[in-house]
Amino acid sequence: MPSIRFAVAVAALAGIAGQSPALASGPAATAKTAAQAVTTQAVVTEAAAAGVTTTQVAGVVVADFNPHRFAFPAGIYRCELNRSVDVRQVAPDMQSAVVRWQKKDYTLRAVSARSGALRYEDAASGLVWIMIVGKSMLLDTRHGKQLANECKV
Repeated sequence: MPSIRFAVAVAALAGIAGQSPALASGPAATAKTAAQAVTTQAVVTEAAAAGVTTTQVAGVVVADFNPHRFAFPAGIYRCELNRSVDVRQVAPDMQSAVVRWQKKDYTLRAVSARSGALRYEDAASGLVWIMIVGKSMLLDTRHGKQLANECKV
């Protein structure tokens, strides 16, 4: 489990990376860039020691929510009991997906799962899409129901 220092450092780096280039010039900016590089390496090192894989995007270190590198193709997933889930779109960074269930589209956001599974949630509807090796499932967390199981593309 990453430490609080790890989480704070990631948040701080996100703030630094979001600055405009006009603000990042001169000796102060050079010192800040050097400090950022040292902090980035420290965050990556601490994450690795904690067993968390990371990705660095635009200088920002983020915990990797897909450590097993599961593929998540769009398409119609056929499930048990003659059910199907249409994954209409998956963002290129895999941080969101549009899922069609019972003639309605839901935008699900990627969330971290300790098990290593890919987990996508829509907080408004309570829908959760979970992908593990060999199958996927759609859950309704509001009603505690499994909507579709053993789904395969």
